[in-house]
Amino acid sequence: MLAQARSFAQRPASSARRCVRPSRVTVRAVAYTSDISEEAYVCLGLAQCFRKSSNGLVPVNVIEPLSASSLECLANGARTSYKTVTGVTFGDAMRRKRETLPEAFQQAPFCENFEFRLEAAGRTWSRSHAQDNLMDIVPLGKSRSNFNFSLEDKRVLNMENVVNDNDNIKQDMSIDVYGRKKADDYAAKQAADSAAKAAESAVEDKKRREEEDLDMLLLA
Repeated sequence: MLAQARSFAQRPASSARRCVRPSRVTVRAVAYTSDISEEAYVCLGLAQCFRKSSNGLVPVNVIEPLSASSLECLANGARTSYKTVTGVTFGDAMRRKRETLPEAFQQAPFCENFEFRLEAAGRTWSRSHAQDNLMDIVPLGKSRSNFNFSLEDKRVLNMENVVNDNDNIKQDMSIDVYGRKKADDYAAKQAADSAAKAAESAVEDKKRREEEDLDMLLLA
């Protein structure tokens, strides 16, 4: 032990410094993982959306995943903002492989939270009803665009719902007016009921007096 202590004490200072090194931390990017098979069927749609700018609404196409129920609604004639729909594999969609998509999709951006939405939509395609009845609407590797496309209800991506004091005042006024109207209606109903009862009572009193007068005449 004494020899080891002497050996350490005689070691050059530079050698001791070389032994002290800053620790290194390696950070690795973790890819999005899912238990859905890469060969599983999913559906992507090219949606006609808009962005609000100082010059008005600017059209923009966006690539979005479609659930099985959404595609079924489109096939049944529901109005939609999707211009084109295509069937692809889950793996190609997750890797955003544009070479597997139709030409109309090539320049369009993918929607926000694309991977999360893709997995959620992909799970709907694993159900028996979707696999037995809906996958033929847009087969794998094919595209379809003859849906009921409509821009009547425009989808604005950057729309902000700003609530100001004027909106609160209007809301308070509407609530107050509604409350007053309800109270007024109730008071009017009560007055009408009271008037009806008073009229009915007056008729009964008159009828009773006439009957009493008739009895007096008969007894006279």
